[in-house]
Amino acid sequence: MIEKFQKSKDLIEKLSNRLNISTVIRYLKEREKDEGGFSFAIDLFPNIEDTYYAIRTLELLNAGVNRTNMMNYLKSINWGEINLPRTIYMLTYLHRSLNMEIPSHTIDFFKKGRSGHHTLDAQYYFDEVQRLLNQPLKADPFLPSIQFQERETLKSLHKKISVLLNHGIDFNKEEVIRWVQWCQNGDGGFGFFPGTTSFMENTYYAIEILSKLCASPWEVHDCRELILGCQTKNGGFGRAPISFPFIESTFHAIAGLLLLEKMGGEEI
Repeated sequence: MIEKFQKSKDLIEKLSNRLNISTVIRYLKEREKDEGGFSFAIDLFPNIEDTYYAIRTLELLNAGVNRTNMMNYLKSINWGEINLPRTIYMLTYLHRSLNMEIPSHTIDFFKKGRSGHHTLDAQYYFDEVQRLLNQPLKADPFLPSIQFQERETLKSLHKKISVLLNHGIDFNKEEVIRWVQWCQNGDGGFGFFPGTTSFMENTYYAIEILSKLCASPWEVHDCRELILGCQTKNGGFGRAPISFPFIESTFHAIAGLLLLEKMGGEEI
């Protein structure tokens, strides 16, 4: 645990030489609500998705949150409106991050949701929930076999690769690595698939896939510069240079930059 913390600290220190981390933290804190939770817009109510990405980003940067307000926000969630595996996963993660007891509704929804969803998306999030609950991963016997498509989006491919690796299913890793690397554009970012426009989410998923497969982008420096160029004056990151910042895009940026630091590249 100490070694892991030191490695994280070292990565953040490296990142701080490329980026003013305090501006990112300030951007997020300004979007934290008095009643707990976060929203990308200062004048809107908090929502689960923005809260999840804000907490993930602050954790990556070893920054704290108002635990009392966050716990109150989570206790206020109306579980009658929760019916998607992705949302169940986000709420489970938030409870775990605050060392809160996982509500019985989470387990109930997890069990009910499994019987009603037989998709790649559901399998991916159920794997993540099982991990958070320290349970062995179980593959859905009704899940169709996973096939790669000619025009696969990086987001979809990321889920497929995760599920395949989670369950020890063999696939041609070198072919996947080459395909992902071909998604990189001249600006350093990644498109949805080869030949399409670079966006932050695509770039993050590409870096994440390559990291899982012990590979890296062809142009690490250009990839890093593209991400850094998406930061706005208020500290948050947009989906592309000169675009509106979002909390989700900010998470993708910080997570991507830290993964690039782990991959190495040129000295700072």
